[in-house]
Amino acid sequence: MDEKFDLESIDKTFTRFKVGAKVSAKVEGVLKSGVLVNIGGKKDGLIPFVEEEKEALEGVKVGDEFDAIITSTKDESGAIILSKEKADSIKKGNEIANGLKTGDNCEIIITLAHKSGLVSKLGSFEVFVPYSQISSTKIDNNLQNYVNKKFTATVLEIDLIKREIVASIKAYEEHKKLDNETAFFSSTFENKIVSGKVVRFVDFGAFVEVGGVDCLLHNSEASFDKNKKASDVLELDKTYDFRVIKCDRENKKVSLSYKALQENPLTAKIKKLHVGDVVHGEVVKILPFGAIIKFGDDIEGLLHVKEASHYYVKNIYEVAKVGQKLDLKIIDIDEEHNKVSLSLKAMQEEPEVLKIAKQIEE
Repeated sequence: MDEKFDLESIDKTFTRFKVGAKVSAKVEGVLKSGVLVNIGGKKDGLIPFVEEEKEALEGVKVGDEFDAIITSTKDESGAIILSKEKADSIKKGNEIANGLKTGDNCEIIITLAHKSGLVSKLGSFEVFVPYSQISSTKIDNNLQNYVNKKFTATVLEIDLIKREIVASIKAYEEHKKLDNETAFFSSTFENKIVSGKVVRFVDFGAFVEVGGVDCLLHNSEASFDKNKKASDVLELDKTYDFRVIKCDRENKKVSLSYKALQENPLTAKIKKLHVGDVVHGEVVKILPFGAIIKFGDDIEGLLHVKEASHYYVKNIYEVAKVGQKLDLKIIDIDEEHNKVSLSLKAMQEEPEVLKIAKQIEE
């Protein structure tokens, strides 16, 4: 009996052994180079021991049967090359996709980008992210930069028959941001020490990301040196500790201080002073109630009008003028607030008439 050509069977055979086709594989041997499998009839294939196949091939032995994907129809030796990992990945992806419903989140790796959006695969399902759903912030103009990157997206639509999913990275980011804000503001309070990453500099300071929330560090809170800005003290994308100095939950605004966790150079200078020390200083400012005196290593102290003279002085400018040099005595030191009180009258001998007046009062 003559053998009859079956064109349909021949066509199926060629289709079956094309790159990307899924076939059933039975282990015939475990070699040094990989796992030898039979994929039907006289057709043998090889799953090479490459890095990405290690986990999939762990524990595989002769006689095991599983699905594999053809990755090459011919290698140097003429064998068909397959991948168990790819088949396992498709199976796992299908299981995930079949269990999804609108509003669920899924992880995707972008495989293709075009002007209308991004494309990914989840098993044998195609996942499409429309352009408007790529990001909740700024979309990269070059969509090719998204290819091969992993994202989490929220399912907007799913068609199990057509195996198509429409998803949104933007929706996931917005929901995550809201969750982060809720968690952040429920656990954040003034004076709390937080760790944050500097994400950008602006003219008036820097924005620091703490727990997914952008907080403001004003230039005035970056350093004790008034001439330095946040960008002079901190580095972009680096993480530092900060103190929360204001937490406005209603308007979702948080202000931070970096200098609050640093030692004030003035504090170290003031710690070296003692009550009773005599200092030589210059009047740098006149106030309604006294004068500011600069002395030593750029330390400022207050000469209150009551400490200007043994006699009654109504206005400090009666005894002190800007630029005038004076010898004064330290009468009080407030290290906590870095304040020094000075006295001019303590440097003067009390007039005899005042001594007599005090004796009469006693």
